[in-house]
Amino acid sequence: MTRQITVDEAREFFVHPSQRKGFNPDDLPEDGVAYWADGPVCGVFRDFSWPRVLDVHCGVKPEGWGSTVPHARAILEAVWHYYAPDLIVAQSLAKNRAVLAMNKRLGFEVIGTLPTPESVVVQAWRL
Repeated sequence: MTRQITVDEAREFFVHPSQRKGFNPDDLPEDGVAYWADGPVCGVFRDFSWPRVLDVHCGVKPEGWGSTVPHARAILEAVWHYYAPDLIVAQSLAKNRAVLAMNKRLGFEVIGTLPTPESVVVQAWRL
């Protein structure tokens, strides 16, 4: 069941070291973000730097590895219907092939890269 959750509920999705990406689960932001969960997957959504565009980051419990796509898709669809954005974007390191492949399976399309020291791929999703 897809539902919006609290920051305290979201912390458990980011406990495994592979999900932290430079932050501690105790430091998840409370303001300006929305947490949505389905099964072992949590989507973290916030406003992007353009109106009606949401940025998404995902946390997955280890028991969900290998079966994230149906849960992540359910979250994306629920958020799309709830907020009615024009676009949802994901930003991932180019070297993170697993995330880029999962996003592709979800229907994200590459729309560009950021020429940062570690190249960042920007992907976009629409229902």
